[in-house]
Amino acid sequence: MDYDTELMVGLQSVQLEIAEVIKRVCEKNGIRYFLAYGTLIGAVRHDGFIPWDDDIDIMMPYPDLLKFEQACATDLPDGYFYQSPQTDPEYRLSIMRVCKDNTLLLEKDTADKNIHHGIFVDIYPIYGAAPQNKRKLQTFRAMKRALYLLDEPVKNHGAVMRLGSTFLLKTKTKKGKARAQQKLFKKISQYNYDDSENVVCLNSQLKTMRTVFKREWFGNGVMHKFGDTQFMIPENPDEILKKIYGDYMKLPPEDERKPHHDFLSIKFDCNR
Repeated sequence: MDYDTELMVGLQSVQLEIAEVIKRVCEKNGIRYFLAYGTLIGAVRHDGFIPWDDDIDIMMPYPDLLKFEQACATDLPDGYFYQSPQTDPEYRLSIMRVCKDNTLLLEKDTADKNIHHGIFVDIYPIYGAAPQNKRKLQTFRAMKRALYLLDEPVKNHGAVMRLGSTFLLKTKTKKGKARAQQKLFKKISQYNYDDSENVVCLNSQLKTMRTVFKREWFGNGVMHKFGDTQFMIPENPDEILKKIYGDYMKLPPEDERKPHHDFLSIKFDCNR
């Protein structure tokens, strides 16, 4: 869809509101969280949103995500929804979200799903990394787990990946896929975050799944300006962002300065 300034400002405003809610729940319950990906670039490079960015990303160490899930049951205000495969059964992604009720952010890939389609903030769990000799296996298990959870063949990664994923899905029943993804998740999350020298995010693109970070780069986080407020960012954001993006301080060409999501529709008040 086409964005104008009013639409972009409105979307970022609601996303910032949701992020503030997440921040308050985390601060009340002693939960670690960090701005991540493009949102972290925005904080470091712009002291706020990248002007053309259309989402907010947050990372949480997996032990803290478990605490956050529990805290949401009592501390998430009315009007917001914690979205996961457990709270929203047709939601099949391996990242979690907090959505705002009575809003709409319709994505092409999930438009036909019976899920909460409100404007959201993404939450990416960070796990302890497997030892070097088992890292590829951990990544492979994460890929298989995401496939069984999504229950759809892989797209945009070539014919071999599409055919292979189709074959794997056809070899298991619906219950079999559910059991398989649960077993795989136990395997990939078995390495304790706080005891690990290295950590990984296994819930996004393959390139990022393969990226290993030093846990000390995250630390306990530090507050950083983001627009008119502040959020936690990793203690060493430079190492993390260089690992993912290279020279992240360099602005992209002007023709690439545009939103990157495939949203079909945005509404800020569905009651109107």
